[in-house]
Amino acid sequence: MLPWLTRYQQQLNTLLTTGQLAHGLLLAGPEGIGKHQLANWLAAALLCTAQTVPCGQCKSCLLRQAGSHADLLIIDSSGTSIGVDAIRQLSQFMAGRAQQQRNKVVLLPDVEKLTEAAANALLKTLEEPPQDSFLILQTKASNSLAPTLLSRCQHWSLAAEYGDDTQGWLAQQSNRAVPDFLLHYCAGAPLKALTMLESGEADQLELLLNHLAAFFNDTQSLSQTVKQLEQATAVTTLLGWFLRRRLLPQLADMAPARILAIHQLYSRWCRDEIQILGQNKQLALSAFLTELKRLQG
Repeated sequence: MLPWLTRYQQQLNTLLTTGQLAHGLLLAGPEGIGKHQLANWLAAALLCTAQTVPCGQCKSCLLRQAGSHADLLIIDSSGTSIGVDAIRQLSQFMAGRAQQQRNKVVLLPDVEKLTEAAANALLKTLEEPPQDSFLILQTKASNSLAPTLLSRCQHWSLAAEYGDDTQGWLAQQSNRAVPDFLLHYCAGAPLKALTMLESGEADQLELLLNHLAAFFNDTQSLSQTVKQLEQATAVTTLLGWFLRRRLLPQLADMAPARILAIHQLYSRWCRDEIQILGQNKQLALSAFLTELKRLQG
């Protein structure tokens, strides 16, 4: 188990062994925090016929590991939405008896993708869950879920991780140097940070942040900075993070009206990025950075 998830694992195990585990659970946290790993462990614990902690050796564990356990259903969430047909399948599955004489478990990732009809259908199952059946929901956007859905689940909020222990874990997983900013940039999601680190995206990100800092420190020209930024795939996220974490903290004593103007400038950038198709990124970046530097003073 990932080290920052062991406390949740222990708490869930206690509830499971004492018979207090809810039939509907919601694991919520940023993308890359490890929701799937924790959900899979809990499913394994619920299905294991030998003991609560997955033994990995009983018939049930072996079937699960082979991907052919009849009492485990994983809802496909790879599309843009999860429709009502998937929830009907879920309800029918949970209504039957467990074939391995233990529990029936459904894993529903990305629950924020539920259509309105699907969410309403899911409520019916959550209101009256069949005996010995467990529904484990996962989401990175619990604030987008209906209150009626949230109220019917035992909510587990997986906290973002920024500490030295997590930074040390990242360093142990890779031969690459871990930039100090990376966990904060990834909203405290170590698995996302590791992916960026291993792919080299973190190195590229650090380079772009250095280019931005050089521009605002008057050690690099506007044209050089724009040339570097216009190739970035997530320039809006990059600019937003630079503003929040690097630029605005240096401007804490600035007049509130100018701080507000900077926020409004970035909001317009985000709006135009979405609404203006075929926008000339070079010109848009030049205008944005020029105005931002003027507001910086």
